[in-house]
Amino acid sequence: MYRTGIKDTFRAYHKLIGDFGDETIPHEHTYEVEWIVSVGEVDENGFGVDIDLMTETLSAVLSGVDGVFLNDLPYFADRQPSVENSACYILETLFRTLSESGFDPETVAESEIKIWESETAWASYVQTAP
Repeated sequence: MYRTGIKDTFRAYHKLIGDFGDETIPHEHTYEVEWIVSVGEVDENGFGVDIDLMTETLSAVLSGVDGVFLNDLPYFADRQPSVENSACYILETLFRTLSESGFDPETVAESEIKIWESETAWASYVQTAP
């Protein structure tokens, strides 16, 4: 298995729903996002995934949530705007964007989004064979 990864950052606001103390008050995070893609085979050039395509796609997706109050996104209408659910949202949006650009997601064996909420805390979402 070959893995290729990139990272980027975005800033967003959210508030947790329920009894979570100060976390129920709107607050901001600067999130660091890692995207790791695994493939079974490299292409004729020896690459697993085009890093430039990954970088452009992640940048485009994150620009759509940068500065946003996550609770207002339709995706979070019935979900907690947690780091875990945010990772799922970002990964689903990445693959939708890639598919629209002509990339074949069937070439990917596994993909993971890991979001760091702080220097010591993260959550991730892994999707196999989208």
